Amino acid sequence: MRIYFYIIAMAFALLQFTSCQEEELDRNSIFTDEPTTEKNSFDQWLKKNYTDTYNIKLIYRLEDMETDFNYTLAPADFIMAQKLAKVVKYTWLEAYDEVAGLDFTCTYVPKIIHMVGSPAYEETGSVVLGQAEGGLKITLYMVNYFTLDAATLNSLYFETMHHEFVHILHQTKNYDTEFQRISEGNYVDNDWYLSDDEEAQAKGFVNAYASSQPDEDFAETIAIYVSIKPTEWKELLSKAGENGASLIVRKLNMARQYMSETWNINLDELRNVTQRRLSDVTDGTLDLSPVATLDETD
Repeated sequence: MRIYFYIIAMAFALLQFTSCQEEELDRNSIFTDEPTTEKNSFDQWLKKNYTDTYNIKLIYRLEDMETDFNYTLAPADFIMAQKLAKVVKYTWLEAYDEVAGLDFTCTYVPKIIHMVGSPAYEETGSVVLGQAEGGLKITLYMVNYFTLDAATLNSLYFETMHHEFVHILHQTKNYDTEFQRISEGNYVDNDWYLSDDEEAQAKGFVNAYASSQPDEDFAETIAIYVSIKPTEWKELLSKAGENGASLIVRKLNMARQYMSETWNINLDELRNVTQRRLSDVTDGTLDLSPVATLDETD
C-alpha cells in the first residue's frame, strides 16, 4: 500500500507510506456476478473502457464495502471523476498498451480503482492522498481537486499507480537481489520520514520514502523516473551530488535491465510514451468533455 500524506501547516509537505503484498494474478474477469442496477452514460462508458477492456472495476461512488471508515470522506464529483477516468486510461493504461501490449496490461494491472472526492484527514493533521492495496485495488483521493497540471497529476495519482504496478511485476518475477546491495546498510525502514528528499538523494535514493527498504527503493526509482520530466530527473541527480547520483543511476540501470529482460519493456520508451501522453492531457489535446451530465446521476 502506498499512501501520500500532506502535512497541514504553512504549506503541504508530501510524504509516502507503503506496504505491499503479493497477489495471485488472474486474466479472467472478477466482476461477472455484480448486481444489475440502472446505469448512466458514464457507467456504460466505464464498462466498455475499463471493465470490458481491462477487467477493471472503477468505482466513483462512495460504497460502504470499499470505503475506509477511519476517515470522513466526500464522494467524487461526477464531472471530475469522468475527467480523471479519461486521463488514467489515456496516460497510464494505454501507455502500457502502447509499449507492452493490451494483454500484458489486462493481466497485471490492479482490478479495482476507487475514486474519492476528498483527502482523508488523519488525527495528526496529515492528509492521505492515495492508497494502493496489495496489487488489487488503488484508491485515489482528492478527485475533486483534479487539475490539468502535470506535477499535481503525478503527485496525486500517477506516482502511486506506477509504484504499485512495479510491485505487482516484481512480486510476479523478482528483480536481481544485487539491487539491494547498492544501498545495503543505509535502509532505515519506518524512520524514512526523518529525512527530507534532498538528504535521501544525497545518499542514493530518489526520495526519502525510497530509503525505507529495497522493494520500495526499486518501485520508487521506476515510478519517479517514468513520471517526472527529463529536466526534473536531471535536477534530481544534480541535487543528489556526485556520489548520490552515481548510486541512483546504478539503480536505474538495473531497473532498465529488469524491465527489458523480464518484461520486454524498454523503460525509456515507457517514459517517453507516458510523458507524451501526459502532455496531451495538460495541453488540452485529450478530450475531457463528460460523457454523462449531472441530470443522469442517481
